Amino acid sequence: MNIALLDDHELMRLGIRMTLTSNGHNVSIDADTADRLFAELDNGAPCELLILDLLMPDVSGIEVAQRIRNEHPSIHILVYSVDTKVYTIMQLMQIGIDGFVSKNSGVSEILQAVSSVEQGVPYYGKDIAELIHDIVDAMADGNSMKLLSPRELEIVRLSCDGLMGKEIAEKLHISLRTVNAHKTHIFNKLSLRSNVEMVRYAIEHGII
Repeated sequence: MNIALLDDHELMRLGIRMTLTSNGHNVSIDADTADRLFAELDNGAPCELLILDLLMPDVSGIEVAQRIRNEHPSIHILVYSVDTKVYTIMQLMQIGIDGFVSKNSGVSEILQAVSSVEQGVPYYGKDIAELIHDIVDAMADGNSMKLLSPRELEIVRLSCDGLMGKEIAEKLHISLRTVNAHKTHIFNKLSLRSNVEMVRYAIEHGII
């Protein structure tokens, strides 16, 4: 199988390339920028599968995936990234990628994913699959708040009651750092940017 790699980290590409070539695959494009990737494709480099990192310095991986779908629809897309935010996953699902493996899973899982995609079966790592299941459930119910864990919902409600981070930490007997981490997850899951937006969202969705 002819495979293209797009990742700005040279050591990461090297590890993936060695894993793929030692298992009978051909890395036809080894690119550190989107411009180089598309230049190679436009010059006729063979490619059936793109392994794509989302966090690129020159352009968003989301934009690359969309452009591949528009200009090279026959190429399968396998995302390999640390960016596993809900909003990111939802965008990629709408574009129609063929798989997603978290970089936390390690390079070895790439082989499993490539084999699955090669057979026409989408592949998602366990953590990504669970997240997609939650997203699909929430979308079906029209209730994105289902994406939040019980603890996250608790923090939303306490924030809406006017409690600050330190007060929430004391009330829940957790550290301020943990409260802030939960808030970051909440913002990512609901595509929010501030406490004000979170309170407004909670009011609009009947949480308080």
